[in-house]
Amino acid sequence: MSNTTHQFDTVILGGGIAGLWLLSLLRKQGFEAILLEKKGLGSEQTLASQGMIHGGIKYSLAGAMTGASESIADMPLRWRSCLEGTDSVNLEGVSVLSEAYYMFSDARLSSKLTAFFGSKAIEGRVSSVPTADYPEIFQSPSFGGLLYKLNDLVLDTRSLITHLHHQLKDYIFEGNVSFEHTNGRITHLQLDDGLTVSAETYVLAAGKGNGELIEDLGLEVPMQLRPLHQVVVKGRALPDLFAHAVTLRSADKPRITFTTHSTADTKAWYLGGQLAESGVARNEAEQIEFAKTELAAIMPWIDYSGCEFSTFRIDRAEAGGETLLRPDTPYVRRHGNVVVCWPTKLTLAPMMGDMFMKLMAGPKAGLAKPPNLPRASIGSSPWE
Repeated sequence: MSNTTHQFDTVILGGGIAGLWLLSLLRKQGFEAILLEKKGLGSEQTLASQGMIHGGIKYSLAGAMTGASESIADMPLRWRSCLEGTDSVNLEGVSVLSEAYYMFSDARLSSKLTAFFGSKAIEGRVSSVPTADYPEIFQSPSFGGLLYKLNDLVLDTRSLITHLHHQLKDYIFEGNVSFEHTNGRITHLQLDDGLTVSAETYVLAAGKGNGELIEDLGLEVPMQLRPLHQVVVKGRALPDLFAHAVTLRSADKPRITFTTHSTADTKAWYLGGQLAESGVARNEAEQIEFAKTELAAIMPWIDYSGCEFSTFRIDRAEAGGETLLRPDTPYVRRHGNVVVCWPTKLTLAPMMGDMFMKLMAGPKAGLAKPPNLPRASIGSSPWE
């Protein structure tokens, strides 16, 4: 037991992409900042993400630009700059699973949507793929739909978390905290072994965990959870697939969103989209049966007989609203000496970082002594 007090500029609670991104920005700007995580880094939402860095085209399936599609449009370029090591967070060396993302139909799209995909409004963000250039999975004569290539990419989220952890490991710790507060202002944090930590600014970047912290502090910050019931399909012979399946039936959302991931001895398709949203109302057996039916309808030329199916439930935590609709932008707000953050989507992490740094004055703490705490470990992905 120790009664040592450690003083920092900033203490971040939460070790997903939000917390790690902000820690990277703060350390780069000379702030004495640390991150505290009580489970595993990325273990709630980040590692359960499909890793898509997209420009919002999937939000335009009604055939028109939306607030969401516009706010997110520049994100692939921002992330590519980070991957090249030329932006605010250096991600050079992070594994990219796919440099492009596709959108395919199982039947003809509406003329309105087809015309929109060819319009100047989204020029450079989506292009029609000639039959001669189809990826192998779409070369089957059974595929009779349309194929578009999006200017998006897919990251290996484990590689992303591992990379940031390696860069920042001296400032990332594992442990439960309690805090003393007065009128919504935190005075200090109490850690597991009795250490006391105080800071100029405390950042709540714990995703779903923000809810409990906000309630304890008595802050008037609404949070909402939008659940998903994802499906994992494992099979050694599965081809790589990074694509949205869209149909007239699924209206303005992808019917299924596919990403492909590798495990020690097999491949895994990770399925989201409307399948995952509507699947919240189904149990695991029902969701697996529904997924098999959908896959047979969308890509009947693929043999799924030797595949292993499982499901995974996850809650997307974000700033709340009266409608429970997805916010278009990150949430970053200061409440006294507390800043509450939700990136809303993995894709929007750079925008969240920009918003956050505008709220920060210069560093003050000087040379701070790191607490003597266990180092945080990395969580697991749903397909592992």
